[in-house]
Amino acid sequence: MVGWSDAGLDDLAFAARHPGAVDRVALVSTPIPDGDPAFDLSEMTAKALLLFGAKEPRTGSRHGTWWQRHLPNARLEMNPAGDHDLLTPMWTRVLSHLAPRCKR
Repeated sequence: MVGWSDAGLDDLAFAARHPGAVDRVALVSTPIPDGDPAFDLSEMTAKALLLFGAKEPRTGSRHGTWWQRHLPNARLEMNPAGDHDLLTPMWTRVLSHLAPRCKR
């Protein structure tokens, strides 16, 4: 599953409710939740790729670091030139995380 911006929270909620169906997620520029999520982040089993842009004024490195601390199987990758719209330029990286054994 791919969650960009606020939709990343919905993707994580789905992955938490259906761990047998979702083994990998990619969160792109997803902000820290305003309150407590409706699920326990520490129980997430899906491998998470966290993509954030260093030039993103809303969800820069602070948000990426927060997600990395709260998701047990998370890998944070910061794009030094990236802003909020990272999904298109990082699409190949997203696909390599979601389907690592597929040939491109």
